[in-house]
Amino acid sequence: MEMVVDDDVGRTIAGRYEVTRVIGEGGMGVVYEAYDTKVDRDVAIKVVRSECLSDRKFLTRFRREMEVTTRLRHPSTIRVFEHGESNDGRPYMVMELLTGESLADRLERGRIPEIEALQHARQIAESLSEAHENGIFHRDLKPDNIFIESVGVSTVVKVLDFGIAGGLDATRLTKAGEVFGTPQYMSPEQCNGAPLDHRTDIYSLGCILYEMLEGRPPFSAESPMATMLKHVKAKVPPPRHCCRETAKVLSMALRKDRNKRIQDCGRFAELLGQCIGAARARAEGRQPSITPDSALRRSTGTGPIFTVDDRGGSNASGAMALDEPDSVGSKLVIGGLLLGFVVIVGAMVFSSSSSPRDDEADKPQQEDSVEAPSVVNIDELPKNRATITANIEGARVFLDGEFACETPCAIEVPVGDNEDHEIILRKDGYVEVIGKWQPKSVTERPPALPDLKPADAAIEL
Repeated sequence: MEMVVDDDVGRTIAGRYEVTRVIGEGGMGVVYEAYDTKVDRDVAIKVVRSECLSDRKFLTRFRREMEVTTRLRHPSTIRVFEHGESNDGRPYMVMELLTGESLADRLERGRIPEIEALQHARQIAESLSEAHENGIFHRDLKPDNIFIESVGVSTVVKVLDFGIAGGLDATRLTKAGEVFGTPQYMSPEQCNGAPLDHRTDIYSLGCILYEMLEGRPPFSAESPMATMLKHVKAKVPPPRHCCRETAKVLSMALRKDRNKRIQDCGRFAELLGQCIGAARARAEGRQPSITPDSALRRSTGTGPIFTVDDRGGSNASGAMALDEPDSVGSKLVIGGLLLGFVVIVGAMVFSSSSSPRDDEADKPQQEDSVEAPSVVNIDELPKNRATITANIEGARVFLDGEFACETPCAIEVPVGDNEDHEIILRKDGYVEVIGKWQPKSVTERPPALPDLKPADAAIEL
């Protein structure tokens, strides 16, 4: 039997939020529905329990969740309006009030149709992509932390609860080998207690997509430890309720080795979009169209989808198999094709033997065209949106000699141009700080810059 805490129902928090009812609760906090008298709207307000005020580690995590979620702006991320402390010292966080149901509640009614599941997963991937670009990864992605809301004729999926989010300074809050998460959705590296990065969320989202399609997570066992062991050792059961393209992307997201997994959520969202197109085509009885981009395979295994013919073996060339000719007409057609082929080959041999110098004259031009360097368009390169901070607030940030912003703020640095970008911090009365950075990915954190020191400070010898 659950005990519902309604001590705050009927009270007013921070002089403006009139608490009306309990929405949900956990071991450390309660979520209420409240009316914001200042702006005339209903909101959700998350308040820490009074008995948890002595838990400094939890309070640090709660404040971190407030700071993290406030920075995110994607439509598929829960919006936080403000945060603060009540009169009795309890931290609170005011969020948008959602109407709908959690993904966990939806899954209790059975699996989700493929196209709908892919659309949900793409919105989640896009939300996580923004978080990852800000150096934040969720670490506890599961159906309970995903909410499905109907807005008019559209369905909006929201990612909730960044309470144990990683990245930034989160490593100070955890001990070495400490494990967080829900076993059914934990990545192999998370199960092993290894240091985590944003790719743990990609694996967790793969588990959630698998459950949406199949009605059950890929791994489950009698105990949490047995489930975690399966994530590390067991082979993923092949999905049975999706097209080949979706199964391929699932296998890429659920690879044990994170270096062979899909490497970023932006790419994951792109692949899920291709799967939606393929699933829709198959549902309409059409063969999925293959664009030039989607026909390529990347060596890392995280590139575009390579479609396979449904009738059995792969048909990479896209050519259709000819039936054995049974009629005189088909024999005549094949004979005509063979005769034409012989004539064309003879003409090619004759022309090549009669004008060898023309071929030789063409070779240098071909070699020159191959060696011509390609021009890199900086505007088309992905950007690392890094947050720059300084020990002095309001320091001016210059990127490659151009003023960018004042700390704390975000800058955009191109990824893949093979250039060292100069970052300068300036503040009147302080000695400027200079650093170099060549980001290798959109989620890489910028280098730590030295503190700004007063210009008249004594020099220590």
